[in-house]
Amino acid sequence: MRLVFLLLLLVNIALAPFASGLVEYGRRGEPLRMTSQISPERIRILPAPVAMAPAQPDPPAAATEPPAAAMPAAFCRAFAGLSREQADRLAARARELQPGVTLNESEQPGTPSWWVHVADLGSRQLAERKMAELRALGVREMALMPDAEGQRFDISLGLFKTETGARELLARLSGQGVRSARIAEREGRPGRLRVALSGAESEVAALLTGLTSELEGMEPAECP
Repeated sequence: MRLVFLLLLLVNIALAPFASGLVEYGRRGEPLRMTSQISPERIRILPAPVAMAPAQPDPPAAATEPPAAAMPAAFCRAFAGLSREQADRLAARARELQPGVTLNESEQPGTPSWWVHVADLGSRQLAERKMAELRALGVREMALMPDAEGQRFDISLGLFKTETGARELLARLSGQGVRSARIAEREGRPGRLRVALSGAESEVAALLTGLTSELEGMEPAECP
């Protein structure tokens, strides 16, 4: 029995390579071995990977320009009834004191105007005291108007082309507590000049302060 067992064992060992496909049966051995190792139905062909374009950096944010500073509105003060000599003298002084202020002059037509004013106060001292009272009430636009002989001292508060404009100012003054202002119609003087000073408010105000003597007796007027 032992001998038979050994013979069977040797036969199995000898046939094992053929059974496993390690040894060909003619020319069919290699396909058989390959078939036993690979399952064709489980093979999947994968697409070639698509090259990704490198990420582009975000464009730099556009620099934000600061908003342009708003230009201040032009400030204007006008005076009427000037002679040629007065207008020239005023222009020369304005160029000397405030070169940045623009001076425009135009011929004054002989048309009537309406004057808002505080009538004759009897003396310069009384007139200046009254002007201080008006400033305390909030009135800012006024001018002392002495006559040629220095006997009358009116305070001019505004000169208007229309009666409506004069009455509107009078109503505003009344609301501020001014009770002594009046309206008077005045005939225009042909051949006279109107001068307008315009520019930054601070420059015009400084110029008017420096022209106190030159402006004395001149009639305030509406700016064009």
